[in-house]
Amino acid sequence: MKVRLAWLADAEDADTYSARETRVLLRAIARQQRIVPLWFAVGSSEAPHLWNGIRVFPVPTECLSSADFLETLLHQQRPDVVISNLSSARFPAGLNCLRQKGATWIHRLNPEDAQSERTSESDGMVVSASPLALKRLGGLAAPLSSAFDEACVLVVGEEENGLNRGNAAYVPYLRGLDPSIRDGDEPWAVLQRLQEVIADKVPVQPIAHMRYPTHLVMRQQLFCNVSLAHVMFELTNALIELGVPTVPQDEHALLAKEFIHREKDLFRAGAPEKCERIMKSMQRDYDPENAITVHFPMLKFGATYTRFGTFPSLGRREVLYTTGNHAVMADGVRQMANRFEMILAPSRHTLRPYLEAGLSRGRGAVIPHGVDPSIFGPDSTPFPYMTGKRFKFLQTSFPWIYEKGFDLTVQAFGRAFSNRDDAALILRVPHIVNPSKRSSSLGRLEALVKEESARAGAPEIVLLEMDVQPNRRGGIYSGADCYVHPLRAEGFGMTILEAMACGLPVIATPWSGPADFLSPRHAYTLRHSNPIAETGKDGSVKRYHVEPDLDHLVYLMRFVYEHRDEARALGQRASAVVRRDWTWNQAAVKLASLFHLL
Repeated sequence: MKVRLAWLADAEDADTYSARETRVLLRAIARQQRIVPLWFAVGSSEAPHLWNGIRVFPVPTECLSSADFLETLLHQQRPDVVISNLSSARFPAGLNCLRQKGATWIHRLNPEDAQSERTSESDGMVVSASPLALKRLGGLAAPLSSAFDEACVLVVGEEENGLNRGNAAYVPYLRGLDPSIRDGDEPWAVLQRLQEVIADKVPVQPIAHMRYPTHLVMRQQLFCNVSLAHVMFELTNALIELGVPTVPQDEHALLAKEFIHREKDLFRAGAPEKCERIMKSMQRDYDPENAITVHFPMLKFGATYTRFGTFPSLGRREVLYTTGNHAVMADGVRQMANRFEMILAPSRHTLRPYLEAGLSRGRGAVIPHGVDPSIFGPDSTPFPYMTGKRFKFLQTSFPWIYEKGFDLTVQAFGRAFSNRDDAALILRVPHIVNPSKRSSSLGRLEALVKEESARAGAPEIVLLEMDVQPNRRGGIYSGADCYVHPLRAEGFGMTILEAMACGLPVIATPWSGPADFLSPRHAYTLRHSNPIAETGKDGSVKRYHVEPDLDHLVYLMRFVYEHRDEARALGQRASAVVRRDWTWNQAAVKLASLFHLL
């Protein structure tokens, strides 16, 4: 029966009593079999990592007084006991926020407090005070003692009259770590006394003792209008519907809110049952030592987001679900192989670089994306696009112009059609609130459309920026007649699969991720060049792309326009295959079966 003990202290490289004491005691604790030590490192500039076998989680200094941040950290790591040895001058006043189910808080007075007589009060309780200040208060008076009963245990390092009453206890400081310490003891004695206090004063019922079954912990950002958030939303719901013990965790709820457009209301209105299922599952209790954490690494917007949003779990069993289209160096694979039990990917293309760089096949697997047949189908209510043209070509995605091939779509449409043709091109992109992203991506697309539309006799091009509720996304496709996606590189190609499910004839590049499901039997496949390496400043290969054949794209767009019945029949065949073989339920079954959870 193990106890998960989290220590809130300065980072391991800090030259403070807090860090020095924590380094010594946590190393001693780590050698014991009954305690799982965690280090919540205040002011750390590193990503979550292991230090001498101890899991270290960075706590930004600015988040030390954030109830939301600390509650999120406690909820995700599920410690039974939390100990702080920060000085009272730095400790947050809002300690009430940390009274969480399943965890007990212990505050250890720092010797730096001896220089101060100040006390800090929050909601009628002493949060931290020096021994001298407590003595002047008459020890722990009855009202204060009752407040501590609800909040925490106060541990002091110097014995004073009146300090062993109520929830105060004496644990000596470490000898030789600070010149202000009048008495002190060896690490083993300090640790033994601290364990006695925990056993005597903390009503701990370790989570591990509750014998929870193995859970899948799905770590990513939720309720965010980006494709990977939709992937996790649908895959997690499918797992829950299968009865797999699943805990979704929104690891970026706090630090990402300034960078990414969060749309919880969009999900609540557009998929209320799924949203309720997700919210309920987020509150599940589970044993972190008997859980499999699946990480969905996210796009990086800013240093803070990158540093604290990248692999923050450090659980015993961790899995990486990678979706990027990039080359992987052998050194990177070795680092990930040491870090993760398995590497998952949505396509063979995405997984291949890891296998080529040395990852054994037994530790890599393809878990494809899918569609919900109740949302994506030929009978989806079509979106009423505002155009007088009867035949509508569509491309929808985030406006990453180069990867998605938006520039090729606009050029080919301009060459294949004129304003005399009964055809329009719809370019639909989600709403983008980040100013830099708007200028760098959407602004470029707007300029491209404006330039093409300014030509004499140019065909109609509609650039539509809008968000769509999850249960109405099928209408984006069924409101059009042909889907075009001349990609240069994709990790999977979700929009292509969704368009096929809705019965649209698809023109797309059969390379990278979409090669797993694109074939001439079910789509109009574009000719393309051989893979072209993209290198960084140091000369290393970052990723590969292909160049679609623009002339072939012009031909295929015109062919579909002039052979509508044939194109429609091809789209119907593709819809039947996708709705049968490429669903979220099948993806969830494959993921759960990997870990024998069905």
